[in-house]
Amino acid sequence: MELILFLILFGLLTIPHEFGHFIFAKIFGVKVYEYAIGFGPKILEIKGKETRFVLRLIPIGGFVKMAGVDDINLPEFEEVPENRRFYRKAPWQRFLILFAGSFMNFVFAIILFISIFLIGIPQPIPVVDKVLENKPASMAGIMPGDRLLYINGQKIEDISDAVRLITGSIKAPGEEKFIEVTLERDGNILTFRVKPEWSEERKGGVIGIVFKTVPKKYSLPASVKNGILMFVNALLLIFYVFKALFSGAQGVSITGPIGIAKMTGEVASMGLIYYLNFIALLSVQIGIFNLLPIPALDGGRILFIIIEKVRGKPIETSKEEIIHWVGFLILLFLMLLVTFFDILNLRK
Repeated sequence: MELILFLILFGLLTIPHEFGHFIFAKIFGVKVYEYAIGFGPKILEIKGKETRFVLRLIPIGGFVKMAGVDDINLPEFEEVPENRRFYRKAPWQRFLILFAGSFMNFVFAIILFISIFLIGIPQPIPVVDKVLENKPASMAGIMPGDRLLYINGQKIEDISDAVRLITGSIKAPGEEKFIEVTLERDGNILTFRVKPEWSEERKGGVIGIVFKTVPKKYSLPASVKNGILMFVNALLLIFYVFKALFSGAQGVSITGPIGIAKMTGEVASMGLIYYLNFIALLSVQIGIFNLLPIPALDGGRILFIIIEKVRGKPIETSKEEIIHWVGFLILLFLMLLVTFFDILNLRK
């Protein structure tokens, strides 16, 4: 199941990215030989007017094969007019074709974030969903379905009230203190004396209950506003992680396809909203990653366009492609290295 969810995940991330390159290449008249999802041998091919739409065996990533980009050995190369080749387009047009992949990742992420608010954000309510065994609540007689009304006589309006009163009931390890919990069960009002236990994680008391969650849906305008805010926060988070990586901060690590597959299964088991949020965050990350000025990535090709504008003339195409191929091999090696450490972590 994890594998299926992982494949769906990468398909959802790859399709909009490559579609961005494809549609802008078409807008500016660049011939596109192939729009591919995945790498390796072909599984399915649909021939369009001049573009082959291909599904390949290894479903990680994809590509759009354009005229004028490492295509000199292709049979179609001689047939393509010069004005339909990528490198013959104006610098601003090439920039937009390259940037469009990440742009579509950002648009896709915003759509997912908006959808999350439209579907409904899980909000905890002061109703008991689960009671942990051998914990204060279960020993006192509290049961799933009970609605908390009062704690120590203070009315529980929302979940934050309950958490604050339970956590603050004891201040240090070893302290023993009872709280009065008044709740509603099947129309009856019941009161229990519960002795919270110390939680080192929360630095306060816990009684061993899990609160029920219900989806809180938002209007379309509110969903759009909150979705865009989530996107901005995701961008800021990624920049913070980059800063932490380069500053050598502890607690920041990089994971590869195997680690992402494992996380995908874990997140999906939490529910649809968490799975969509995970996809949206990854879409933002992929968009940013592809804009890094590294050869073989879109950002690397954009860097060459900037150099071209500064120099007043382009770098020779063959030399640029060699640099991108070297960059691709380095990225491939790094991915294999990260995958190796993913496997070691799974064994641990």
